[in-house]
Amino acid sequence: MTSFASRLVGHLYLTSREFVLNVTTVRFDVALNYFVMRLLSPFGLFRAKGTSSSGGEEVSGLRENGIVEIRGVEKDKRDSLITFFCERVAGKDGKKFNTLPDYFDYYRREKIQRPTGLFATGRGDCAITNFVMNDYLIDIASRYLGLDRKNIVAQANIDALIRVEGARVKLTNYDDALEFHRDIDSYKFLKMFVYLTDCFQGDGHHEVYLGSHRYTPLSLGPIARYTNAEVERAIPQARIHFVEGRAGYAFAEDTFAFHRGTKPRTGDRLILNIEFMESTFASLYERTFPVWSAGRGDWSRPPLTSDL
Repeated sequence: MTSFASRLVGHLYLTSREFVLNVTTVRFDVALNYFVMRLLSPFGLFRAKGTSSSGGEEVSGLRENGIVEIRGVEKDKRDSLITFFCERVAGKDGKKFNTLPDYFDYYRREKIQRPTGLFATGRGDCAITNFVMNDYLIDIASRYLGLDRKNIVAQANIDALIRVEGARVKLTNYDDALEFHRDIDSYKFLKMFVYLTDCFQGDGHHEVYLGSHRYTPLSLGPIARYTNAEVERAIPQARIHFVEGRAGYAFAEDTFAFHRGTKPRTGDRLILNIEFMESTFASLYERTFPVWSAGRGDWSRPPLTSDL
């Protein structure tokens, strides 16, 4: 079992390395602020927490459990997102896909479990962006985070977990987030997810420890991966929850709670991932876009250089 000391050393190395990289691309004060946030927030220091119990059923559920079911997504909207995904995403050799099964089968043959996916551009011709710019979703984020929408930015993508037999091919050193961890993305952030395919146990379902976002034991402070036993020993009151549902099932989650994806064994998973966060670190997240004018029809921004 990995020791606390070795994880703490890894935590210090990771955050210091991030600072060195960030300071070359953004203002020094932003890079330093992000460094402090990443270094200390996992231990509960300088982590902004909502304290109000008001805000509706979704917000109260988030505060209590760290996760709550939200309005599901109708079939026509799911189909339009899947069609957009298949039209825009490309295989590692530039291959395009006519159907979602074609996409799954392609990466299964390539032995790639979690391909890169497709990111929202923040432009009006992007179906993912259009879905995110939704008053219902933004209002939940605004109430939970305690922020006016003019101070919130979003980023989103559609990605997959592919059922792969035998050893998988790694595109990078990324572990596909299949071990328990916390997300430490900003002082205030909230994520929302929509299953675009049926997702039950064996299909790459999501797991989360209910209520674990409210506890910051020292032993779980370092940014690292943890086992079930380690989480349950440090936070015995937390209970694991398997997030299962038909295509269209949607949920909001404070992913400071310990969570993970799971390896698909019986089916493939396609999921829409949305993140709302305070705008403090927008310059560090190149794919973010503002949500302040959702519903007013004037939100579309010029393309980023990386979109071209």
